[in-house]
Amino acid sequence: MAQGYRVGDMLRNFHFAVGEGHQIYVEEYGKADGLPVLISHGGPGSGLSVDTTQYFNPKRYRIILFSQRGCGGSTPLILDNNTPKHLIQDINNLLDHLEIKQAVFAGGSWGATLSLLFAHTYPERIKGLILWASFLATPEDLHWLYSKNGAGAQFYPESYEEFSQGFSCMQDILAYYQNALSSEDELLQHKAALHWHSWDRQVTLAAAMSRYHLEQVSCITQQAKIMCHYFSPKVFEQLKGLDTAPKNFQKIPIWFIHGRHDLVCRFAPVQRLAKALDAQLYILDGIGHSGANEAYFEAIRRAADLLACKLHT
Repeated sequence: MAQGYRVGDMLRNFHFAVGEGHQIYVEEYGKADGLPVLISHGGPGSGLSVDTTQYFNPKRYRIILFSQRGCGGSTPLILDNNTPKHLIQDINNLLDHLEIKQAVFAGGSWGATLSLLFAHTYPERIKGLILWASFLATPEDLHWLYSKNGAGAQFYPESYEEFSQGFSCMQDILAYYQNALSSEDELLQHKAALHWHSWDRQVTLAAAMSRYHLEQVSCITQQAKIMCHYFSPKVFEQLKGLDTAPKNFQKIPIWFIHGRHDLVCRFAPVQRLAKALDAQLYILDGIGHSGANEAYFEAIRRAADLLACKLHT
């Protein structure tokens, strides 16, 4: 059975004001003067997970977790002034606050998306990238996840029929959930959130909603709101170009880890991007989206160990 690193007690935690009334919640573990690694959580909207610290050797890494705007321990839980551009600036400001010039960036799924977006925006602050189950945020990726011709709909048509609520067009489906989740009818909001997460659990092959640390009804609804908000056309537009390979990425050590049978995040575009970047790519055959898999866990931990060696820490 895969064994993760035991990082020990938290070094510190705090709330950091990032503007527009938002404060993000931050936790630090590991070696105070070690190689900084900033872990972006998935979702969008799930909040930080202490479990992700287990990938990183606490004798080498200074492990930094944070909850993005509007989720987890961050406040307030609202969608106002909450876009990818805001999150990227929050990360940049957090690094300044921590007096860190460069850091390793790590994350899975949406966390990989956000890490890539930061690398495109501030490549000079990237010391290395460790990305798993990467969502490259192209229109095709969104269709793969939510359209009637997507992978999930083809594998689980009966579940997709319930999720789609009678709509045949992906844009109409997402608009339905946005409207339902912003309704003043709390019962409608809750039902929509449950349908949203039920589909998400189906395609991620997650066994339980605890994957999101959503113990309360309000948390379930809040994450669904954030996800729908980020996948709305105007906001999603901010993520374009993540499937490209900028020349200034060539000197950055990059590891991609991806399950070949991922029904959430397409493997082929990640394979092409890894090749274009001359990045390391660990292909996990017979495995889907869930990073909780033992082989997935070992691959991410191995990438973190190898990167620490490469960077001579």
